[in-house]
Amino acid sequence: MSKKQPSKQFYKHKISNFLNVQKIVTVHYQEPEKNYVSKEETHNFWEINYADKKDVYVYLGEQKHLLKQGEIIFIKPDQPHRLECKGEEANIFIISFDCRSEGMAFFCDKKYRVPDEYRYLLQNVMSEATETFVIPDFDPDLTKLELKENPNLGGEQVLKNSLELLLIYLLRKEYNQNSPQEFFISKISSSSALQDEIVYFLSSKLYDRLTLDDICAQLHYGKTYLCTFFKEKTGMSIYQTYLKLKTDEAKKLIRRGVSFSSIAGKLYFDSVSHFNYVFKRHTGMTPGEYKESISSK
Repeated sequence: MSKKQPSKQFYKHKISNFLNVQKIVTVHYQEPEKNYVSKEETHNFWEINYADKKDVYVYLGEQKHLLKQGEIIFIKPDQPHRLECKGEEANIFIISFDCRSEGMAFFCDKKYRVPDEYRYLLQNVMSEATETFVIPDFDPDLTKLELKENPNLGGEQVLKNSLELLLIYLLRKEYNQNSPQEFFISKISSSSALQDEIVYFLSSKLYDRLTLDDICAQLHYGKTYLCTFFKEKTGMSIYQTYLKLKTDEAKKLIRRGVSFSSIAGKLYFDSVSHFNYVFKRHTGMTPGEYKESISSK
């Protein structure tokens, strides 16, 4: 009979959390009108402002900062702040959160461009937020997030993890420490660049008719590759994304008081009824209901 070998002893390494986001307070993707000025506010948690389209001004107390497209600014707890859009309509991503980790001190009064290889983390935060919480179209007075009836499985955790990764990678970038993803950066960067290029081209043709042939000719890729690539990256088809961008543009026109028939014509919808159908599909309400909702605020 063979002797029983002594069992191997394993040691469990306790994971340290360098940055721990305890709570998410609000998530906004705002599309304010040009010349919009927000009220000054102060709160005891962190806030991030990211200029996704066009430039905006962020005031930290009396100090004025130009936040260019693609740049992010950190607003520390108890710091008075407001934002202002001068001359142009801008798209602004705002997330506020509670994080008491000492490492957050690094981000006080910091503003810089988000590296291309990390922008997907911002996209993760926004996409998970919209699939997990009820996010109003434009509500600068939002003070509490409400869970959807059927939120994304694990959506809150993915949102938290994506935000923490973004913060850690930005810190590493500052201290010139490569992240483990460096081996894959060329793939991520090129993929992200193509995805962004497609969306940029779609955005430039909102007041026009656009076919898949036009996109392929512009970007020099075949139809099958472009469609498959984009669907894998975004979960939406190129055509669905194009209609979503047109819908977002229609919201701005509605806020300016442009008639529905004029909007349908300007954005090259087949008819007013087609515009109504697409708008409701992407927003959950008709153009008339949307107009009434923003008028009541």
